[in-house]
Amino acid sequence: MPQTESFSFLVLILIAFVIVKRGFDTKALDNAPKLLFNLFMPALILTSFSGMDGEIAQRDAIFVAAFSVVFTLAVYPVARYLVRNHSIAGRKEPLAFNMILGNSSFVGLPFISFFFGIWGVRLTVLFAVVQDFFIWSLCYSMFAGTRSAKQTLKVVLNPCFIAICVSFALAALGLEIPQVIRPPLDMLAGMMVPLALLCIGSLLAQNTAALKNIDRDVIVSVAIKTFGLPAVVFAVLMAIGIDRELVLLATFITALPAGLLSVMFAKEFKKDIAFANVAFVLSTLTFILCCVALFIFI
Repeated sequence: MPQTESFSFLVLILIAFVIVKRGFDTKALDNAPKLLFNLFMPALILTSFSGMDGEIAQRDAIFVAAFSVVFTLAVYPVARYLVRNHSIAGRKEPLAFNMILGNSSFVGLPFISFFFGIWGVRLTVLFAVVQDFFIWSLCYSMFAGTRSAKQTLKVVLNPCFIAICVSFALAALGLEIPQVIRPPLDMLAGMMVPLALLCIGSLLAQNTAALKNIDRDVIVSVAIKTFGLPAVVFAVLMAIGIDRELVLLATFITALPAGLLSVMFAKEFKKDIAFANVAFVLSTLTFILCCVALFIFI
């Protein structure tokens, strides 16, 4: 498993956290997610998948795509069943959603890049793109109460999805990204991880007050997402004989903290935004601390 000499990239999270706490105008970083999703992430996808022969096996890609489908479709009904009788209005949807979706874009990629290298980044992007179909259909309809063909179409028009389609088309045709645009794409892709780390620090700094609202549901939700589901995934994949490196990557993806999309959906559909917010903050902090501990003891 690839490693670097230190966890120094976490300093970017600390820098953003400190400057926001000291009064930095957060408007500059509040708009960063739009840049990540619409510009830097697509550039990373294009550069990651271009010329990937010999660095990522077709077998690995097929496994990750299949794992994304099976994991999402298996966890979704179980999560809905477990929260079906929850007494707090507007909390069932964020509770179920947090079991299904992990924060791969903001939190996952920097850590996966650290532990697994470009191989892990490419496969994680593929996992996320496949899961997007279910996020904007099953999960969106769970919050909205109706199924929306418009939102499913939104996946097809998503810049990240378009980028991965273009990447696979280029690979299938044996083509490369034109050299005239490759350098600027590389520069944009290189900005993905640093900006994502700054976003994490800013979001944590702006939402630390949410930790005052920790209750039993939050603790149980974080425990299931960070430890319960990954343990089940690890045990099942090892039992059926999947390669250890793929098992570790799939387990790591499963353990990713609650996604920011849970907070956004809760706001849009007037669900329990306080719960979604504290679950996002606590699960992110727990995940980072676990990664630091993993780095120290491996």
